[in-house]
Amino acid sequence: MNAVQIVETLLDLGVSLGSDGSKLLLEPGSRVPPELVPDIHRYKLEILQRLPSPTIACEEPTATLLAWAAEAAETDLTLLEPVQFLETPMRPYTTTEVGLYCRQQLKYLSLARSNKTTGGWGRFTPEWWTEMEVNSLEALTAIKASVDERDSHGEAQ
Repeated sequence: MNAVQIVETLLDLGVSLGSDGSKLLLEPGSRVPPELVPDIHRYKLEILQRLPSPTIACEEPTATLLAWAAEAAETDLTLLEPVQFLETPMRPYTTTEVGLYCRQQLKYLSLARSNKTTGGWGRFTPEWWTEMEVNSLEALTAIKASVDERDSHGEAQ
């Protein structure tokens, strides 16, 4: 059985397929025949590639974040005082050039989504690109929170 046949079988059984990054979501799981589970694991990557982008791309907070980042990038937002934030849990970052930083992260995000959809290449698997997508979104979230906090302190003074 190949990935296409697995998807068709699951749909015929009334199982809906979705993804959450690199996780394959099957609902209701009770309709998945136990004998099909090994094939699902074997072809998971191919099945994921046939599904629409993960729900992260459609969530309202993500859309709002991306709109903010796009505006910051387009207007080349530069601050008088630097903001500090954690780009990743172990990587502090300080900048005044918020627009440039947002532009870079949006570029990484676009590259990650494109390569994830097309299956990646070599050691850069769709799972690796999903991790890069998440990292970019987390970095944008962190810089936005830092800018918002700076703005709220500025208004309070």
